[in-house]
Amino acid sequence: MIFQLNNENRTFNIVFFLVVIFVLSCTSEIETEKRRFDPMQYVDPFICTEGDNGELYPGPAYPFGMVHLSPETDGKSHVGYNFEDEFIEGFSHLRIGGAGSRGKGGGILLKPGIGKFTTKINEFQERYDKQSENASLGYYTLTLESGVKAELTVSERVGFHRYTFPEEKKDDRYIVLELSHSYVGMQDASLNVHNNQKITGMIQAQHNNNGGYHKIYFALLFDQPFESATSWDSSENYGDVTRRNGDNIGVWLKMPKDSENKVLIKVGLSPVSEEQALVEATTEINDWDFDRVRNELASVWREKLSKIEVVGGSDEFKTLLYTHLYHSYLVPNIASASNGDYRAANQPDSLFNTKTTSDDFTYYGTWSLWDDFRKYSLVSMLETQTMKNIAQSLVDYYKHRDNGDPNYWPTPNIRMEFASHVIMDSYNKGIADIDLEVAFKGMQEDYARYEAYNVSVTLEKAYHAAAALKLAQKLGKVNEVKALERAANAYKNMWSAEQTDDQGNVRGFFTPDGQKVPSVEDFEKYVYEGNLWHYRWWVLHDIQGLAELRGGHDKLADDLEYFFENDFYMHLNEPDFHYPFLFNVHGKPYLTQKWARTFTTKEVKQLYHNHGYFEEPVVGRIYRTDTKGYIKSMDDDAGAMSSWFVMSAMGLFQMDMLSTVYQIGSPIFPEMILHLDNGNDFKIVANNVSEDNYYIQSAIFNGKEFNKSWLDYKTIMNGGKLEFEMGPKPNKAWGVDSLQAK
Repeated sequence: MIFQLNNENRTFNIVFFLVVIFVLSCTSEIETEKRRFDPMQYVDPFICTEGDNGELYPGPAYPFGMVHLSPETDGKSHVGYNFEDEFIEGFSHLRIGGAGSRGKGGGILLKPGIGKFTTKINEFQERYDKQSENASLGYYTLTLESGVKAELTVSERVGFHRYTFPEEKKDDRYIVLELSHSYVGMQDASLNVHNNQKITGMIQAQHNNNGGYHKIYFALLFDQPFESATSWDSSENYGDVTRRNGDNIGVWLKMPKDSENKVLIKVGLSPVSEEQALVEATTEINDWDFDRVRNELASVWREKLSKIEVVGGSDEFKTLLYTHLYHSYLVPNIASASNGDYRAANQPDSLFNTKTTSDDFTYYGTWSLWDDFRKYSLVSMLETQTMKNIAQSLVDYYKHRDNGDPNYWPTPNIRMEFASHVIMDSYNKGIADIDLEVAFKGMQEDYARYEAYNVSVTLEKAYHAAAALKLAQKLGKVNEVKALERAANAYKNMWSAEQTDDQGNVRGFFTPDGQKVPSVEDFEKYVYEGNLWHYRWWVLHDIQGLAELRGGHDKLADDLEYFFENDFYMHLNEPDFHYPFLFNVHGKPYLTQKWARTFTTKEVKQLYHNHGYFEEPVVGRIYRTDTKGYIKSMDDDAGAMSSWFVMSAMGLFQMDMLSTVYQIGSPIFPEMILHLDNGNDFKIVANNVSEDNYYIQSAIFNGKEFNKSWLDYKTIMNGGKLEFEMGPKPNKAWGVDSLQAK
């Protein structure tokens, strides 16, 4: 017999067998540990969806994709959804996450249900079962009061709906397509019912209150026929008309009694044409397998989020990290068709193709660059090809923005300040492959057109000049360099050295024409969305020059500490973002560690909202894992706030987008590994880190003692290991080498 053994052989084989089992079990444990690292489990799409706290939404989106498909509730959210609302109006396909001013989107609203024909949203909206509501990356579902279950997923350019009608209710099943719904206002729309399984059309909607608009074509495909289509262009003018135009149109689709309970709908979007929208709906999702699309989207998100791997730390902090990393990937949005065709910003009547720029170019739209321009320092680390396309898209904006319609954008849009700085960041890091002359012309124009009507925009104008100056120097434009140097230094003309704070201390502030003012705490009197404290350090390109105005780094550091200790810092708006990290360049890195960590994970007091003082100061953590997520009135602003958390959590923050230097803050995890696009890994280890141990005691980089409070982009991208020893008390000597590096 094969298994007939003597005692000696039996003993050997038993030992061998046990060794094999032990090795396999160890291997299994290792593999289990690897499988356990799934960032998807730490993403909660409901964070920042309640009230005026983040203005985000739970529905699915593709990383930097065109479609943002999410439920519309009956309240006044800027992105159409409020976790507290009771009624669902439907599901729309466009929005900008975290945007103020009603969110820029809300178009192409679909709603399933059971009921009689109506043209009014407030009549076909219905309650939903809150317990049935669920969301994960790439998927959203709820059950309406009528018993209809709705499920949503997306690809880059296609929204995919699956509606399941209750078996016992056969009569009056409907799906309504409402085309007047818009957060800011619908300007025009068209509707074409081709047959009982295909509908195409267009919406032209405002995306801000000063006239900007986007124009999107759509194509709806149904997996089974509807029985009838009743369209309208007003509440009184309705019937079986297959074509409609106007700003108040829609169509009511009655489903047959003998139809399948499950109805699938693909909604293709394109800024190019109805025909291209139909191509996207047909080819980008080439079948009706909803679960396959959902799972593929989840895999895409898993790959993106896995570029940051966390070892150790609390589940709460991991949830914050990965949820906000997800939020950082929502803007900008792809704005070119799958065949490369696109309509450039400001050029609604011209058609371009990405291949004329480069074979791997993808054109992006949807910008909020005043808010989130520093977010791109995170994108440049994790998504270098995307960053290259972002820079090329912004140069394309410069190339085509004249001699067209300045209000037109192919996708919803907010604002374009600091486009120059995103381009220069990409160029300085060796990512961008751009037409430098076009870029320089655009930067010069941005500077020249920037209207310096108060203190804050005058400081911003100097920063625009600094961006153009950097490129002029690289291009050897001698005359332009001289003029731009003067312009970049023009901020100094506003320095009032004898200006006191409201407590009577002479500190010096930027004031109108450098003249003394009665109060530096008057809100929105001299600056945009803040007071003079909030712009006191807003000289990103010349921190040394600012220090000289004040009389040295020590005085600026003392002023900055006073600013934080008295709760003047305002985190719910972007101008102050770099202030916690400024202590590094003023000689006190331990205070950067203190204040960066404080605003990342600890309870703070906030005195201000964007337009004034809270009636009572808000006390609490800035970043939380509940449905409010942020403090009151803090919008995510296209990922600006989310990306700040991600960068601060890793302990790296780029203050100036014209430099390639990242300031070292206070990492919150024991170990974080950045899996970089170039194949290298950059590991950040924080031994003994905790909520009490957030001060850096010492550091080693690639086996050698490290005593700098900053790292260059190239150093990070080359990979390596940066290891900190953390403790409860500051080491005031660490990190004071090379104080002026920024």
